[in-house]
Amino acid sequence: MNETTIEWLARWAAELRFEDIPERVKAKARLQQASVIAASFAGLHDDGARRVIDATRKHGGNGGARVIAGGFRTSRPAAVLANASVSCTFDYDEILLLGHPGHSSVTVPLVLGEELGASRDDILAAQVAANEIQGRLGLATFLGPQNGQMLPYLHCAGAAIAAGRLLRLNAKETAHALAVALAQPPAALWPAFLGSMDGKILTAAHGASAGVFAAELAAEGFTGALDLLDHERGFFHRFTFVPFHGALTGLGRAWLTDTLQVKLHAACWYYQGLLDALHDAVGRVSRERGRALRPSDIRRVTCRVTALAKAVDASEGGGSRGRLLANEVNFSIPAAVAVMLLRGQLLPADLTAHRLNEIERDVRELAARVEVVHDRAMTGNMLRSVDEAIDVVSLAAPVSGRELAAAGRAARREFPRASVLDARDLMAILPALPRLVRRHRAAREASYDLGDRPVEQCVLSIPGAFEIELADGRRLEGEGVVPEGALSLAGAAQKVAAKLCSSSHEILSESDIERLWNAITNAKTGVSIDELAAALDAVPAGQRRFDRR
Repeated sequence: MNETTIEWLARWAAELRFEDIPERVKAKARLQQASVIAASFAGLHDDGARRVIDATRKHGGNGGARVIAGGFRTSRPAAVLANASVSCTFDYDEILLLGHPGHSSVTVPLVLGEELGASRDDILAAQVAANEIQGRLGLATFLGPQNGQMLPYLHCAGAAIAAGRLLRLNAKETAHALAVALAQPPAALWPAFLGSMDGKILTAAHGASAGVFAAELAAEGFTGALDLLDHERGFFHRFTFVPFHGALTGLGRAWLTDTLQVKLHAACWYYQGLLDALHDAVGRVSRERGRALRPSDIRRVTCRVTALAKAVDASEGGGSRGRLLANEVNFSIPAAVAVMLLRGQLLPADLTAHRLNEIERDVRELAARVEVVHDRAMTGNMLRSVDEAIDVVSLAAPVSGRELAAAGRAARREFPRASVLDARDLMAILPALPRLVRRHRAAREASYDLGDRPVEQCVLSIPGAFEIELADGRRLEGEGVVPEGALSLAGAAQKVAAKLCSSSHEILSESDIERLWNAITNAKTGVSIDELAAALDAVPAGQRRFDRR
């Protein structure tokens, strides 16, 4: 009855049984594994990721922990850091509501599970438990100084939970592991995230390392501050402008793993719907012409996006323009659109230093013709899809209107370039305010429980649209609403399989890729890790067959 928040989160995670996880959630978790492994292989296109792998091979020491894309084993700490880094390259990961958990929630269970001889069931349960805790902490801290993928403290929690399960920690030990992992949580700084490509790939690495080490310490009796999520000067004081404590509820009844969306393009999640539509249109025109598009074919491009997409693009656009880097393409809408127009796709293989150098002049020329505008209707559609899933107004009900207003002002100060709403946008909100105020007042009378919300029905809308004026006077238009990588959509498995194939075909044979896919998606219970381990053993050490250009 006197449990702290950390204690009851840890108790749920420690006591979760594999058979209690719905089959649809397990299926999505397996596809998440395939996506993270694909992102890890794709990371080998980057010089920074290869440096991490080379340093791990040189300095990591001996051990039985696998570096997934490296084709070798090393010490556990070195492998955890390397895997969390390489999977983070090119922004080619996946997301759920709310966070990018797979860099730790997938890599840590796979590596520790194989090293410790766990079953596939144990590994998947550890992954889902980590997803659920990370997603809730991300949602609880949405209004804070860290945002999007810049929530490295989530990986402290996810890695501690996953490692705790595989190390067989009890509820009390898991609570201390979580408390120790979050005791000195890492933060991400904008210049390192949107600037240096090498620095950005370490976003999840230190948190994942801290989480695993915390679980190992807890197994030896090491203790932490169990009131860390409740104390007035604790975690939420530092990482939110206003916390949404209701996001931490509903464990075992609402599964945030249900909201997973896999990125099919190497770019920010907020751009995926736009890039889906653009990919289809560019493919049609290129086939008609029998060649790729050129800058001379395109007069101008207008992209309509949500407020969040416009905010990320505006933040990235505030940096200096030096040599074209993959990180700029990942987060700049004009640069991403330009590469898509020229290459017909936006995959990690298109973003190597060599290939970007080849097309930099054309990318700069085309990007200068791309206009990015905020579309209020799209922002409204996105917010409605989230509200229908989790009831945002009720989630925020314990917070007063004055506190929400103060949080909004703090967010504008923290992200000055991301403040894209103008007077017309604010005026458009006014007619809805009375209804929202009534909902807010009514919700304050009841306690919020995420488990009462239809999260399993949530298919997050992240719309984006374009209009292209060609030099010959023709106009192309298109719009994407729900990103095609959403795992709740029909055909999601085929999309993820294609991602795994495109990311691994330069290092694995066709038969090896098929073997890996079958091992990942094997839904039989009680299966050992051996089948998946054998498939990963085909990854060559040193990437001798990989295109290093």
